[in-house]
Amino acid sequence: MNPVLQAALAFAEAGVSVVPASMDGSKAPIGSWKKYQLAPADHEQLVNWFSGNATGLGIVTGFVSGNLEMVELEGRAVAEGCLDEIREIAINSGLEELWTIISTGYVERTPSGGIHFLWRIADEPVPGNTKLARRPGENDSVLVYAETRGEGGFVVTAPSHGSVHPSGQPWQLLVGAPSSIPMLSWEEREAMISVFRSIDSMPEREAIVNSLSAHPASTGDKPGDDFNNKGDWQEILKGWKKVFTAGGVTYWRRPGKDTGISATTGRNDADNLFVFTSSTTFEQEKPYSKFAAFAHLEHGDDFSAAAKDLRSRGFGSQSSSLPSISELQELKVKPSLTVVPDVDSDHVEQVRERSSWYPKPLDLEGEIEVPAPEFLSRNDGHRLFYRGKINALLGESESGKTWVALLAVKQALEIQQKVIYLDFEDSGKGILARLRSLGVEDSRFANFTYANPDQNLTLEERIDLVDALAEIQPELIIVDGVNAAMTLLNLELTSNRDATFFSQQLLKPLAGSGACVITIDHVPKSKDNRGNYAIGAQAKRADINGCAIAVEVTLPFGRGMNGELNLKVTKDRPGAVRENSKEAKFAGTVQLRSTHEGMVTMVIESPQMASGDRTRPTHLMEQVSRTLESATMPLSKNAVEKAIKGKAEWVRIAIQNLIDEKFVGIENGSRNALNLKSLRPYREADDSASGISTFEYQEADNA
Repeated sequence: MNPVLQAALAFAEAGVSVVPASMDGSKAPIGSWKKYQLAPADHEQLVNWFSGNATGLGIVTGFVSGNLEMVELEGRAVAEGCLDEIREIAINSGLEELWTIISTGYVERTPSGGIHFLWRIADEPVPGNTKLARRPGENDSVLVYAETRGEGGFVVTAPSHGSVHPSGQPWQLLVGAPSSIPMLSWEEREAMISVFRSIDSMPEREAIVNSLSAHPASTGDKPGDDFNNKGDWQEILKGWKKVFTAGGVTYWRRPGKDTGISATTGRNDADNLFVFTSSTTFEQEKPYSKFAAFAHLEHGDDFSAAAKDLRSRGFGSQSSSLPSISELQELKVKPSLTVVPDVDSDHVEQVRERSSWYPKPLDLEGEIEVPAPEFLSRNDGHRLFYRGKINALLGESESGKTWVALLAVKQALEIQQKVIYLDFEDSGKGILARLRSLGVEDSRFANFTYANPDQNLTLEERIDLVDALAEIQPELIIVDGVNAAMTLLNLELTSNRDATFFSQQLLKPLAGSGACVITIDHVPKSKDNRGNYAIGAQAKRADINGCAIAVEVTLPFGRGMNGELNLKVTKDRPGAVRENSKEAKFAGTVQLRSTHEGMVTMVIESPQMASGDRTRPTHLMEQVSRTLESATMPLSKNAVEKAIKGKAEWVRIAIQNLIDEKFVGIENGSRNALNLKSLRPYREADDSASGISTFEYQEADNA
């Protein structure tokens, strides 16, 4: 078997997404590989790719490959002895066992002499590609010494050879196999990342406030200057442990940690402190002089107060003065550092487009897109949820939020839209019963698909979901039970990190299919502690980019009992729902009518038609009543609407008012359709005589 195909199949067997590498020296993947960042290629595709003369093999890092991460020590770093330095740091900082795990798991050499380490992260998402260590080059340039390939990354691996690399040299597997890639906890991963970061030696300029201790006019008589010369790091870093010193560099461990390293001092002539962990109050990778560290720890970064304190302790000349404003302004100019293209790197370095952080001129010619909501219609025709976005229904238990979601499903099925229902709280039979009670005919279920997941969203399950989205191409997706779904995925409800992970791994890909996604979520029972969103982390709310609506019960609803729900907009990113809501807050009132036979009718009244301010097209109400009185059998709603001359939306309002006021009854028809029958006559004159306000409409509305 072709060794490259053999390696590709081994990676695939180990749960790694494999993509061919170009054989033109670019070290880039062949063609479009975006889909393989979501789901790996199947066996047949791998055989087609790597049979014959294929010599380029690459893998995708991140979630799709089981939370895979690659750390690369560049060839220049290995040539300068950094591999030995990293090994020594790991061993001396109590990480010898962890170093053994990663150095005997999966290790390969690149054509330029660099080293790849592969590992997986067990309990946290894989971060993006990250530069870990850099060193200054010639002419103010910056050279990368160590970096990672993380979520969505691509890297060429052994046994790629031939024209894949400009040198023609191969990638060589040194230790292990795809099946022996180690699994690290997040804490273990962070410990090893700190070791790789420790070889960084970029002499970045101090912040302007730190110039109080060192500036162009400084003569060494400032308290900060004097403290930098005489101060002792052990006295400054109270509670920190000095782990070991090698080559003039001292390695430190932060308080509360038993292994690993957290910072170094003595790496440059200024003897600055470099911190590699985010678990302290120091900024990562920012150089701190002794004076800057003292000011940070003892005076909350108030350099003026720190200087006065040191002066009182005898540091500096008593006649020294602070730098002038003009001197400080000169210091604001930062050194020019140009990143040199990393031509020796053996991972893919494609031409990078500017990110969203790079300011660009506005497109003055293009059309401005203002998304309009397209799902869950009110009786005035306005809709409440957006296509291609994450929307939400929030409410207490048994508040009717699932009924509102099912009304959206019913409306979508009636116009032959495809629906996926991901149910984490009910059962297929329960959802079917509810939809049938709403009058959804069995023929409509051809466009309805249902899933009741009972296992974590691992690689195989993710492939199934991606395949389903591609095959079904839904226009509406319901995620019933966000809390239950997060629990199934072993995520903490109160963790912002977990809430963001849930959104990135499930909700955003669903919305990325172009469908309208409606999540159903619970709010706390206590209104005092409820806030404006659901139970759990604030990140839940932040990830809603459509409309979030709270469902509140104003009249309890049950079998044979009519009910009423209030819909309140709690978030509307595009703004079109608030625009058509009363006081930009009240989206409407849901009227539920239930018979003892279990049939349910639902209508969302616009805020102007809600209880206490309801529109009454009395003339149309009389026409509907007379039509039903003269009928020899019950009529369907569609038949009544066709028989009455007038705008359809006003006819529907007239019908609903007659049902509400017991002039018209509802009974089951064939195939679960709802038919209307007259219970007692309605006359406009009687309504006017009773003093009830009527709706005055123009003759044009009856045309």
